[in-house]
Amino acid sequence: MEICSKKDIKFITGVMAASILLGGCTAKGNNHNHELKEDPNAKTSFNLNEVKVTDYDKDEMDKLYREYCFNIFSRTVSDYGSDDNVMISPASIMMALDMVAAGAKGESLDQLTNLFAAGQGPLTQQAYASALMDRINEAKEVEFNCANAVWNNGLILGDSVNMDYVGYIQDTFLAQYTVTDFGKDTADEINDWIDEHTNHMIKDAIDTLDADTVMVLVNAICFEGEWAEEYEDSQVSESFFTSADGSSKEAMFLHDTSSAYYETDKATGFIKFYKGGQYAFLAILPTDESISANEFAKNFTAEDYEEFINSVSNDYVVVSKMPEFESDFDIDLNDTIAGLGADSIFAPSTADLSGMAGNPGDIYVSKIIHKTHIEVDRQGTRAAAATIVMETCGCVMEEDVPEYRYVECDRPYAYAIVDVETMAPVFIGTVNSI
Repeated sequence: MEICSKKDIKFITGVMAASILLGGCTAKGNNHNHELKEDPNAKTSFNLNEVKVTDYDKDEMDKLYREYCFNIFSRTVSDYGSDDNVMISPASIMMALDMVAAGAKGESLDQLTNLFAAGQGPLTQQAYASALMDRINEAKEVEFNCANAVWNNGLILGDSVNMDYVGYIQDTFLAQYTVTDFGKDTADEINDWIDEHTNHMIKDAIDTLDADTVMVLVNAICFEGEWAEEYEDSQVSESFFTSADGSSKEAMFLHDTSSAYYETDKATGFIKFYKGGQYAFLAILPTDESISANEFAKNFTAEDYEEFINSVSNDYVVVSKMPEFESDFDIDLNDTIAGLGADSIFAPSTADLSGMAGNPGDIYVSKIIHKTHIEVDRQGTRAAAATIVMETCGCVMEEDVPEYRYVECDRPYAYAIVDVETMAPVFIGTVNSI
């Protein structure tokens, strides 16, 4: 099947917290000589029924997911190269890229699978991602939602998209699918969808769409949780936060006592639960007071995190304090994803996304954008993320005298919103300034 030149078609996949733009060749309506045509023999690499019944070692997959979380977080901080506040949603990025993987084959599929679950098969990874999305959407006593949507540029792709692929992402990732002629209002329509599905925390995720954009896939993740034990007025006071640049700024601090204490050579920490007990805020304070939170995060590995969460002790009264804060973050993740080993999807000469449309090389990833927002105050936490992928052709103390441990986050620190059962982060970030 002859396809147009491998430099024009773009495909966009978005996720709250991350966005993936895919590109490829253009077709009708753009003065090109060829069109993408549906291949009646085209199939995705996955069968819905197989994914739904795929068994896997949950403990092993949880461990691999945590490893992925800190691999991509440390890489993101390194690539960002600044001491501003950083936050990503590894879950959002994974969902977006797993929708890409559902249409990938060969080396492209292998690399995307190994990005999240090295040594496991693609069916296992797809089943795990689907189960994670279900777990998020079924959370109790917090508002936690994960949604996906796909826009197909009818002017370019038309009916050439592999409907087996569309059916798969609709069933597995509950993706809303819309075919429309991309115009000047399409970016606004996508932004409105993201705004709605992030409870108005992320706006204007996309500025404009290139004329050769052929598809936009969006996964939105939004979290709003109240503390299981809300901070009382007596636990809130004004003090100073020392920023990464050495300057001090007044901020409102939240004070608490708890029982779970974390300590390794690299960090100390505490945990604060949200209502329902399924999710919690985990503070990670670097032991080295001279470094920024981003400098710390660059070298805080998945192994360090495993050691950290396994160090938990309930032998102390943990006295903690942290500032109320709000921050936004966005980054282009192309280099980060490529640097973690999934580089074939970014070039028409190596990408194989033929499970979506066309032949190998006709569609490739042109851009991955990640946007996040977080607010932490005395009531709880609001957080959201969006990922867009564009494709283009081509306790109680037993001792009478308790021991105290102090975790005072009045200087740069890292944090994660974690699933308490697995201690796997859904969001990870740093606070370098208020």
